[in-house]
Amino acid sequence: MENTKFEAWDGLNTSQIKIVLLGGRNCGKSSLGNLILGKEEFATKETTTSSRRLGVVAGRWLTVVETPGWWCDSSAQETLNLVKREIITSVSLCSPGPHVFLIIVKTSSVFSERRRRAVEEHVGLLGDGVWGHCIVIFTFAYRFQHMQAEEYVERGGKALRWLTEKCGHRCHSIVLNDDIDVTELLVKIQKLVLRNGSRVFEMQENILQVAAEDKRGVAERAQLRFFRMKRQRSLMREKLRPVTTIRLVLLGAKGSGKTSALNTILGRENRQRSGRTAQCSVGEGVVFGRQVTIVDTPGWWMNYFCNETPLFDQREMVLSLSLCPPGPHVFLLVIRVDRAFTETYRRAAQEHLELISEQIWSHAILLFSFGDWLGGTTTEQFIESEGEPLQWLVEKCSNRYHVLNNKTKGDGFQVRELIGKIEEAMSGCNRSWHYEIERKELDEMKRRMKEETERANERLMRKEKQRLVEQSELEKVTPLHELRLILVGGRKGGKSSCGNTILSRECFATNTQTVSCSEKQCKIKGKTVSVLDTPGCFPVSSEFLRTSSAVLLVVNVSTSFTDLHREAIEKQLDGGRSQLWKRAMVLFSYGDWLGDTSIEQRIESEGEPLQRLVEQCGNRYHVMDNKNQGDGAQVTELIELVEEMLATQRLADHYNGNHMWKRVCSAEERQTDAILCKRNLQKQINRRHRLSLDLAVSTSSTSSPEELNSTQLVALPARRARRQSGQMSLDTNSLVFLSVLKQGRSWSSIDLPLMFPSPHSLVLSPKCQTMFLVSCQSQPSIPSKEDFIGVHSLCLPALRERSLRRISESGGRQALIDQWGHSSLNELEAFIDSYFEMVWEQTMGSSQPSESDPPTTAQDAVVSDVGKEQLLSSIDRKLSRLELLEEIWKDLAELKQNMEFSWGTIQELRDKCEKHFD
Repeated sequence: MENTKFEAWDGLNTSQIKIVLLGGRNCGKSSLGNLILGKEEFATKETTTSSRRLGVVAGRWLTVVETPGWWCDSSAQETLNLVKREIITSVSLCSPGPHVFLIIVKTSSVFSERRRRAVEEHVGLLGDGVWGHCIVIFTFAYRFQHMQAEEYVERGGKALRWLTEKCGHRCHSIVLNDDIDVTELLVKIQKLVLRNGSRVFEMQENILQVAAEDKRGVAERAQLRFFRMKRQRSLMREKLRPVTTIRLVLLGAKGSGKTSALNTILGRENRQRSGRTAQCSVGEGVVFGRQVTIVDTPGWWMNYFCNETPLFDQREMVLSLSLCPPGPHVFLLVIRVDRAFTETYRRAAQEHLELISEQIWSHAILLFSFGDWLGGTTTEQFIESEGEPLQWLVEKCSNRYHVLNNKTKGDGFQVRELIGKIEEAMSGCNRSWHYEIERKELDEMKRRMKEETERANERLMRKEKQRLVEQSELEKVTPLHELRLILVGGRKGGKSSCGNTILSRECFATNTQTVSCSEKQCKIKGKTVSVLDTPGCFPVSSEFLRTSSAVLLVVNVSTSFTDLHREAIEKQLDGGRSQLWKRAMVLFSYGDWLGDTSIEQRIESEGEPLQRLVEQCGNRYHVMDNKNQGDGAQVTELIELVEEMLATQRLADHYNGNHMWKRVCSAEERQTDAILCKRNLQKQINRRHRLSLDLAVSTSSTSSPEELNSTQLVALPARRARRQSGQMSLDTNSLVFLSVLKQGRSWSSIDLPLMFPSPHSLVLSPKCQTMFLVSCQSQPSIPSKEDFIGVHSLCLPALRERSLRRISESGGRQALIDQWGHSSLNELEAFIDSYFEMVWEQTMGSSQPSESDPPTTAQDAVVSDVGKEQLLSSIDRKLSRLELLEEIWKDLAELKQNMEFSWGTIQELRDKCEKHFD
């Protein structure tokens, strides 16, 4: 660099500028240090120790200290103790202290809120006063990506703005492979030094002293551990036996590097896997003259205890023993050396290993993965730095451990050393060379697995058949132009991540707890899809539902699902009762956890709580992989599933809420109902010596119980009618029953399927849709007025409302008016009212005896065949006059069919009564 570029250096009253580089892993600290010094001084690789380099720039000495990086999204609590200690002691490498701290931020990834907190916590290790000496450096890989620091901050969002404000808006952008921007950076460093009066940052003496003492203590203890390990290995070598076959099982948390370790030991290339190891896999090979068999197993979450791991994964770990018969010689417990090892991680490891056996520790060796990250730090220094949790685990394995670098295989020295330690461990086992699973336990596990596989196949077939039915229902309804998906579930279930995957963008924060409802939307396949993210355990009621609403119960497939989880979800949906469950499906998050296993296998292996939840949702479920979104096929399939589910519910609501009569699905169902009714009738006839039939029907609504005639029929909700009659009757959702009462002062009933209307939500709750038609024989036994619902008052408004709605939906009200020959809508409505009044009176009047000739026998109580034919003929004539109102025509045709069916049943009843009376 030319001196003319740095004339501003002359304003400094110090002969040396001291700079400390801070930042996360792979952010470019080493490259920036080399740019500042103008030469390659720092090795561009990760390290666990701080390093210092000096250089002369424009006639002035620069001291640059590089510190070890932290995982960009990890808190200080998750960072290794030795890394945090090195960050603190870095200031002592440029005594009495640095002038400037450069906080490096890599621009190739989003600076999230989690990343901001990581920077705040790690820089904060130095004390609050450090921020006055900081400059934020944004690093770019290429010149064409470069933008000014102010512009990048403006685009970066709230988290990035907070960081620059914390540093007094001091920031700079630089391209790591180009030194063009270095001059401007040095000028900004000079301005900061002048602003601080050339004062350096000084750490509190007690903090530095504690860190220094801790470092010395770690070094001493590490040396003692190393000597103990060497002495122990020497003793084991004296007991070595010839070994030609070695069987190993790899155990460890998810992401610990088990598969990479398997490939390194067997000398294979470490290829990127498409997914996690979800089922045990076996690798074999010849390693230094030994036939080596290695079983790779599914991992567990590092911070989850054994009871939080899915039962499927627990069983796979136990079954691993059977995949290298007669059993493994050694278990390798794989632990990463680039992450802090806490008490929670220790307990999780202990519980998962002891799931196999409490005696497993005599066959266990600790295998530290990601060994390249240690750099110049020894394994013993790492163990002693991490404290009691890791040290307890090392002692539990009898001080047996090994470090494996999966990136550099070299000449195989590290694998040869591992094989030697495995042989030494085998020679030290007092009981036997291998651990073997009990045959009885293995057979029982295999039996359960076979049954689960069969049930999983059955569930999948049932789902596919159900989808075919729902797809046919979807063709009967108009397409929805919008969908509303309500995400419901417990905390840490993955609701926000699923919402982001559905919307194909980061709409909901995933690194903080959701505390309030938030709704976002986007276009998917021409539909407007809205996603409502809710807090954990948020209660959802029917008020959230619309015609286009669906409830997605988000379940984390990577954790166990217990009765407590199920009860929590049921409580969330309790406000909506059955209405919410009819529109609900289970959405499994963390789909990458499944690997090569099916979701049906997981449902069946997890047990009754999860199976019950899926069944409550009508066996509707879907899996969402939020890490591997692919081409959006999983979201498209989810939308299709939701549309099919809603189509079925829309049709059900249409029939149950808008039709005058509940529809009977098939003739076969009607036949079954009739048989059941006949059986019930025969039982009641046998209990009665005399029976009087009263089939009269009222043609007007009843104003009060006292005004009822003794032969009048009224409608009662089924629950109340049973209470009044003391008779439990056949319960069905598709029929309304005629109740024929015994003479006298008491109530009793015989049930006949007459298919009379049972519709109104304003009158009956969903649980009371089944109704009775009850006749009154004596005044003292009549129920209270609130129990009565007039048949006529139920049917006529329903018919009228149904007809007007169909006319309105057709979009041709005025056209129908004109074609009908009426000049106003009021006249058309009046016509519909009068027409149905006439149909109803003629229909029911045909089966009602006159007051002057009350029935005294069963024959007198039934409608004559002639009357029946006249009535059906009348309906046919009415149908021909209503061809323009297609829906009304269909309803009348159904009434005719149902009445024909009912008359057949009445005829059989009459024949039986005649025989009984004779």
